Formats: sequence, structure tokens, C-alpha cells
Amino acid sequence: MAVLLFALAAPIVLLLLYSFWTQAGLQLDTRPTLAQYATAVTREGYRTLFLRSVAISSVVTLVTVGLAYPIAYFVAFHVKRAKFTWLLLLTIPFWTSYLLRVFAWKVILGFNGVINSGLLSLGLISRPLEFLLYNPTAVVVTLAHAYAAFAILPIYVSLEKIDRSLLEAAADLGDGAIRRFLRVTLPLSLPGIIGAAVLIVVYLLNQLTRLTPDAKS
Repeated sequence: MAVLLFALAAPIVLLLLYSFWTQAGLQLDTRPTLAQYATAVTREGYRTLFLRSVAISSVVTLVTVGLAYPIAYFVAFHVKRAKFTWLLLLTIPFWTSYLLRVFAWKVILGFNGVINSGLLSLGLISRPLEFLLYNPTAVVVTLAHAYAAFAILPIYVSLEKIDRSLLEAAADLGDGAIRRFLRVTLPLSLPGIIGAAVLIVVYLLNQLTRLTPDAKS
């Protein structure tokens, strides 16, 4: 509890206090004011950036969780041996630098990237496709891959903890595979889904809102 209070609660409280203070040069004025909040609400650049960050974070979260759930479900229910090896293989790519993974997608989606080069060599296109990079879709794809591990692991833990006897009881009572999933597996795995979604949304909002209001593109 002491570690949580010191490492989590204290920085949040300090950040909240700073939001009501102002600074002129090197002088910090600790008199409470709502000037910063008024600027954030009234300045168009801040509103645009915040709304865009929320939209991208929401889409990335939905895509990431939607792709991570089948992977976690497969490992939890269909892998009988060497589950640790499967989890290790799933997480190894995320041991590399975040920037390297982002630049890897730039190489894949770029003007002269893997996709364009492959399509050109096959004669399917006459010139590189320009819409693959520098657009919201590319941002969603890149971020969904970057944070996939944050979704796979919590969902896997939630699925692994489900009592298999509940599924057997549902089958004995006449439920098919789909009804067992909708009535037993999905509700019991919601804590993992919610945990993964919260992790991704909070981290993405933290990253995206660090941009300046002038960086609208």
C-alpha cells in the first residue's frame, strides 16, 4: 500500500496541484486558478487534438482487443502443452524498442515499402500506393500492433482462470459452442477485456496528448 501511494497516488495528486498553478518564467505562482482549464476548453487546437486523440485511442483499443481475444482464447483453451512457450513467442516481438516496431511498419507501408514493392513486382499496380502511409488507418494499424501484448496477456489470464466445469455444465444443459461462449466464457473474461482496454486507452491518451496543439496533422 505504501508503494502504491508513493508511486501512483502521489504523482497524480502533484499533477493535479500543478494544473491549478501558473508559471511566469522561473517563478511558480501557487495561487489556485482555472486559467489552464479555460485555455484547454476554449482554444480550438487543444479541443481538436483532444477529440482526435480520444477517437484514435478508442478505435485502436477496439481493434487491439478484437484481434487479441482470439489469440488469447486459442492459447488458453486449445494449447494443451508448452503454453509458456506460446506466450513467450507471442511476447518476444514486443521486447524490441517501440520506435523500431513503429519504423518497421513505415518500411512495410511506405512509398517504396514491402507492400508497394511486392505489388509492383507482381504487376498488380503501375505506381506505388500513396494512401498506405500517413493516414489514420496506418496509425491505427501501427498502434494496434504496438500494444497487442498489453491486450493478449490480461485476456489470457482471465480466460485461463475460468473454471472448465462451468463449460461442461453448460454443455450438459444443452448449450452449443456459441451459446457457451456468449453465456459463460465471454462474461467471465470481461475483467481481462476491461483491464486490457483501460491499459491501452490510458497509455494511448498519455502518448497522443503530449503533442502540441499546433501539431494538428
